[in-house]
Amino acid sequence: MIVRVWGTRGSTPVSSQNYMKYGGSSSCYEIISDAGTRVIVDAGTGIRPLGASLLKELPVEVHLIFSHYHWDHILGFPFFVPCFIPGNKIHIYGQKKGNLSAMNILDKHLMSPPNFPVPLSIMGASLTFTDLEDRGKVELGKNFSMSYLPMNHPNGVIGMRFEDGDKSFVLMTDIEHISDTIPDPALVEFVKNSNLVAYDCQYTPDEYPMRVSFGHSTWRAAGNLMIQGGAKNLLMIHHDPDHDDEFIDQMVIDANEEFKDDEINFTAAFEGQEIKL
Repeated sequence: MIVRVWGTRGSTPVSSQNYMKYGGSSSCYEIISDAGTRVIVDAGTGIRPLGASLLKELPVEVHLIFSHYHWDHILGFPFFVPCFIPGNKIHIYGQKKGNLSAMNILDKHLMSPPNFPVPLSIMGASLTFTDLEDRGKVELGKNFSMSYLPMNHPNGVIGMRFEDGDKSFVLMTDIEHISDTIPDPALVEFVKNSNLVAYDCQYTPDEYPMRVSFGHSTWRAAGNLMIQGGAKNLLMIHHDPDHDDEFIDQMVIDANEEFKDDEINFTAAFEGQEIKL
């Protein structure tokens, strides 16, 4: 299984010379199974260059999964060029919000006037939509599946665990911890013995008290979850737009120092990163 990072910024994309190392595009991740099944999680602005990279492989088949529909996770969808090309197959998954399905949200709220001039119906690829339940499991390909469960975030969000043979990758974007020292038992079981956990570390422990209920977490809460779940490799994601490269570097240093006796390995996700599991 290969994990690629195309956008890891939270809340809003950013751009300046101080954001070159970790990047400024908002949330988008690509997962490719050993058998070649391609999954994209979220369609933040990082999905635009991802789409451009796929043009040399046409036609393509993609599973696009939305963790939720906040702007930083859907803003790039109208600019995902493979959706406009006939012959491509795009399987889209997302939870209903009230009476609104993923298709309704993209069609009636994202890609409609006055927000956007081009309708969903103009997309030439074959688009199929699957409404996800509160929790469950989706078979994506040969020996390749995605399990999901609800997490704490305004308007709701799902955490995902991808399993490809004996390898596993957990993606937990936009999660707010209930306690930074005592993890939710359901989440402990979810990350158990995973090869890699990508976790929302938007805030430092010092910043968090002023941002309670914003829907995001800290590296300290992540580290304690990893200890309880028996996982060792933590990828810090959903970087705050006010955190430049130097600030994130220091967050990584602080996290590794605090959890050095527990042998938790903290790294911060950056655009263009590729991790082979």
